[in-house]
Amino acid sequence: MIYAFRILAAAFSIYSLMCAARIVLTWIPGASVSAAGRFLAAVCDPFLNFFRVGWLRFGALDFSPLLALAVLSMVSYVMQALALGERLSAAVVLALLIQVAWQIAGAILIFLAAVLAVRLVVFLTGADRSSSLWAQIDVTLNPLVYSITKFFSGGRPVAYKNALILSLVLTVLLRFVVGPLLVGCFLRLCALIPF
Repeated sequence: MIYAFRILAAAFSIYSLMCAARIVLTWIPGASVSAAGRFLAAVCDPFLNFFRVGWLRFGALDFSPLLALAVLSMVSYVMQALALGERLSAAVVLALLIQVAWQIAGAILIFLAAVLAVRLVVFLTGADRSSSLWAQIDVTLNPLVYSITKFFSGGRPVAYKNALILSLVLTVLLRFVVGPLLVGCFLRLCALIPF
């Protein structure tokens, strides 16, 4: 039985790599129509499409592949744990779910911080005056940026530069300070669960 769990863990890890390759190929124009792209699409798309949910879409950005990869990672971890003869308790499963949720949220926050930082630099240099690319990015970013700003400014209007700075600072704080503290507290609480 141990060998079966090891084989399953390895299979899930390999499938995770295939799905990651499929995701990367979707970003490269024309790569999806290559033989490798078509093969990966046939093998991975049914699984990846299962996770395409609205709450992980922000404008043109779709973070649902992160959820799919996280589920594969979690299943692979469970298989490896079972192969090593570890006992899976409710506390271990809950801790694993918390860690997977934080991995997804953390990746989204890092991506958001990077986009906000680049957008701020482009705004400050004035290089965005006639670019449709930045207009499209603003359509995706602005609802979030202004929601954050509205919350902290009490509804008063705030200059776009200040809104970007505030959103960037809060995103970085949430990713690198607040989030890890909360996750650490939740994981310590999980360790107290007796079953």
